Amino acid sequence: MNFCYRIIWSLIFILASLLINKSTVLASTKNTIILIESNGNNSYNMLVQNAENLAQNRINQEFDNNPEITEISLTILGERRSQIVPVLRSTVSRREWENNPKIDNFTRYFADAKFLLRFEDNSNISDSQPQVPNSFPKIPAPPAPSSDSLPIAPQPQRKSPRRKPLSTSPRFPTNEDDPTIIDD
Repeated sequence: MNFCYRIIWSLIFILASLLINKSTVLASTKNTIILIESNGNNSYNMLVQNAENLAQNRINQEFDNNPEITEISLTILGERRSQIVPVLRSTVSRREWENNPKIDNFTRYFADAKFLLRFEDNSNISDSQPQVPNSFPKIPAPPAPSSDSLPIAPQPQRKSPRRKPLSTSPRFPTNEDDPTIIDD
């Protein structure tokens, strides 16, 4: 009886471990990167709106088509004028998405993308920033110097390269110069 008892419990443990391993393998995160292009006439706000719509549709599609996926990490890159930068990144689990399928709750927006993609939309400039006028006041140029006040540039002299320099190198005293030293 003891032998049968051990075999039954061994089978139960083996089946339990297989089921646990199988469910662990099924739980997975899908990482996706999508590139969207921005036309020259779009604004940054339109690019973000398109990226949000694309992300929401892709997340819905992935969760509907793949029941094994438990979490999705989606990065949307924007491309404009040969620059490619991340616009947003969404990471959401299946449970969170089923409870609240709003994309902006799970999304990180990259604010520098607007500047890196060179959007010239000035509608979001705060009032605290000083407005710079388009034309600066003109400062008169200084008067042109007269011919009397022009500096005279030194002219090169025609010297032979073999000529000795005018200054001599310093001479250090030796035994021959000192009469008090007597050699034996």
